[in-house]
Amino acid sequence: MAKAHKLKYKKQNENIKKIRGILIIFIILAVSISIVTVLARYITKSINNYFMESKEFYFYSDKLTEEGANHQVDNWSGVEDYTIVINMNSMENNLKKASYDIGYNVTYTSSDNIICQLSKTEGNIRASTNYDTFSLRITPNAIYRNGDTVWVEITAVSTGEYKKELKATFTLVVGQENVTYQIDDQANNSYLELNITNTQSYYIVEEAFDSYNEGQRIDVNTYLQLSEENKQKCYSGEVTLTFDPREVQIDMTDKNYLNAFNISSTNVNGYTYINTITLKVDALSSENVRFYKTDKSKDYTYPIVNEDSIIEVNIK
Repeated sequence: MAKAHKLKYKKQNENIKKIRGILIIFIILAVSISIVTVLARYITKSINNYFMESKEFYFYSDKLTEEGANHQVDNWSGVEDYTIVINMNSMENNLKKASYDIGYNVTYTSSDNIICQLSKTEGNIRASTNYDTFSLRITPNAIYRNGDTVWVEITAVSTGEYKKELKATFTLVVGQENVTYQIDDQANNSYLELNITNTQSYYIVEEAFDSYNEGQRIDVNTYLQLSEENKQKCYSGEVTLTFDPREVQIDMTDKNYLNAFNISSTNVNGYTYINTITLKVDALSSENVRFYKTDKSKDYTYPIVNEDSIIEVNIK
């Protein structure tokens, strides 16, 4: 009986080992197939790109990619329209450029709580400039709460002999009343624009006056009834901008610069340049501040293109 039991136990172990062996082989095959599939796609894509480049076919965007980029914008007010500007180009670099026009179609899909409008559904990247642009405006179509999101996927497809698809998904997150900012720019622009949006519906008393104490909040209607002198003692959004004048220089004719305070400067190669200003942004309003770029080829768009802003923004 003991011998029979041992033989039975040995046979069971052999079966378990066989099953394990089969499972290991199956796993290896599955992983191998997956790797081969991914590798095949990569090789196919590489060959396809090489072929198209040999035909001077360059079809790129600052925000759309072949893989499908994902961009998120936080602290959207959920009240104002939001415009996404897409820049298209037909060059690999300054030396490799398409010598012919490249046409493309634009489509989008979106969540059902917004209305979207494209500036155009057909574009043409001309050989003379190797550049084209279009935009999509997002309009709120619901009442949002903090944390709600909306999304839109934009797709651009070339229409000529060579086919290429670029796309990206943009997600806007509704945030609390806040002061937010973004930079609108594109390569070869001589200037960029810093857009500051204040969705706060109140002002804060910075210096006590009459019956109002320092730090007290007052609503917009109350603020509007104050004298000009007392308005100066309040703020809704107080924003300090710090920047390197070797990269960007503020437009000194800009009304925001003319109305700014706490202005400081720095010396660069024997010349004095502004590098810090503070300005006030009224409640429920937006301001645009223009900066000239020392290197026009740079694209300082924030936050969609760059993770960090070329201009440091501190909000009080």
